[in-house]
Amino acid sequence: MFILAIETSCDDTCAAVLKNDRILSNVISSQTDLHSPWGGVVPDIAKRAHAERIEPVIATALKRAKITMEAIDVIAVTQGPGLAIALGVGIAKAKSLALTYHKKLVAVNHIEGHLLSNIAKNSKGKPDRNILFPALGLTVSGGHTKLVYIEAVGKYKVVGETLDDAAGEALDKAAKMMGLGYPGGPIIEQLARGGSDTFLNLPRPMSAIKTLDYSFSGLKTSFYYQIKDWSGEKIASHLNDLAATFQKAVLDTLLLKFEKAVEIYQPKTLLIAGGVAANGEFRKAGRRLAGTYHIPLLMPAIKALNTDNAAMIGVVGYYQALRGEYVAKIEELERDARLEL
Repeated sequence: MFILAIETSCDDTCAAVLKNDRILSNVISSQTDLHSPWGGVVPDIAKRAHAERIEPVIATALKRAKITMEAIDVIAVTQGPGLAIALGVGIAKAKSLALTYHKKLVAVNHIEGHLLSNIAKNSKGKPDRNILFPALGLTVSGGHTKLVYIEAVGKYKVVGETLDDAAGEALDKAAKMMGLGYPGGPIIEQLARGGSDTFLNLPRPMSAIKTLDYSFSGLKTSFYYQIKDWSGEKIASHLNDLAATFQKAVLDTLLLKFEKAVEIYQPKTLLIAGGVAANGEFRKAGRRLAGTYHIPLLMPAIKALNTDNAAMIGVVGYYQALRGEYVAKIEELERDARLEL
């Protein structure tokens, strides 16, 4: 089965071609340079860039996979969640291609894409990973932070999620307070390597609360009030310590709830995915947690699979196609910015 996958949920224009769950090509056109001056994603700019880039990105994905549209069996597209006007560009293109070439269409949940990015295979069929069920997944990015109980592929229950900012969003906002660029997570990670992670006294929000939900707004507010009266020169002289302290607080908060969920649900496999999952310290801490409980941990083997990408959408599309979950009326498929898992 050959699958063309399309992803435009935020600020990356993405297309990929898969043979079953094997990635033959994975093209990502980043818009970071367009949004950096604004300190975050501007929806109108994202929509225009998607519209300009979607056709060449798809053409490149097909070319790299050495395949034509005629040979594609299924088109998979992100339906949500995400920015509505950005999602609309990918969905409109997927519908057009499906109708023009008489292809079957599947509508994919972006969060499920992140979860299943852990079992995507390269063109040689590696790594060959199996998820032992039940599993527990943690997806973390600038747009979402969710704890997911996984009974089987396609059977999910969100058991915890952020009540306000996503973890990646909190990192971006902290970076902005320090006068750094966007996206803030990678910049903070780099600066944190040379700093003290106890420089400020920052909270671990909701750590004493029994639920598995997260909150990062209080952490962001605490950080703001502790440095709001500092001069630009003082902030610049302590960037490493500030970055290390804030990053540690975010990662501790994520892992405290993750560990609590492990104890409650006793999973046989752990999954971590999303843009923040590219953070080296987070990956190390995740491995330590998994080792403590003697549970295998899966994280995307390829760096590009951490951030938004179409290959992960294609993997989900493959499993939906196996179950025959096609869009019945292609013309009626609509975006769903708040699509639930």
